[in-house]
Amino acid sequence: MSTNSKHRKNHKEKLEARKKRLADEKKKTEKFQRDFIMNLIKQEQEKGLFENTQNIDDNTSGPVLDGPIIDGPSI
Repeated sequence: MSTNSKHRKNHKEKLEARKKRLADEKKKTEKFQRDFIMNLIKQEQEKGLFENTQNIDDNTSGPVLDGPIIDGPSI
């Protein structure tokens, strides 16, 4: 039975190593994406694409619906 306990210990170590590797990989991917987006924004700012932005009001942010308001399903 001692081999079973040793096997369990190795399994837990392998599992922890896998979890750590996946977490590190996820952090690396998120950092790459964040850096890529920041670099893209920086390039667009240098081109002057952010100089003529429009102001967006909270009241007009959604679509405008024309027509009657329907309370519920009709048969």
